[in-house]
Order: sequence, then structure tokens, then C-alpha cells
Amino acid sequence: MTTKTLAEMVPGDLPAGIAALPQDVQAELVAVVDQARRKQGEDLGAAAMSLLDFMPRLLRAAVKKAAGL
Repeated sequence: MTTKTLAEMVPGDLPAGIAALPQDVQAELVAVVDQARRKQGEDLGAAAMSLLDFMPRLLRAAVKKAAGL
């Protein structure tokens, strides 16, 4: 895992209140944001896989291949 700063993770300029936070608090915020992004990715993957349950069995392999799953 590469260590990023909060300014690198957030597009654009940080709000003044967040930029004024101490470095250790910003580091904790980076960890929380990173964890939330990972969880969001996992949830999105799980949702995509659960959508396959609504596909007819004959189409599932083709849909998975087309979607890159």
C-alpha cells in the first residue's frame, strides 16, 4: 500500500478547516477514507455479482465475460 497524503487523495484544494488539522489527524483521516474506498469497491463488486442471479443461466457466462468479471 502506498502512503498518500490527504491532499493527494482529494481532488482540488482541501478546505481550509481540513488543511489546518494536525498531520497525525490528517493521517487518520487518510486511513479512514482509504478504508471506506476499499469497502465501497468490495460492496460494488458484490452487488455486480448478485445481479447475475437475475440473469438466465445460459446468459451468465457471456455477461460475466462482457463485463470483465
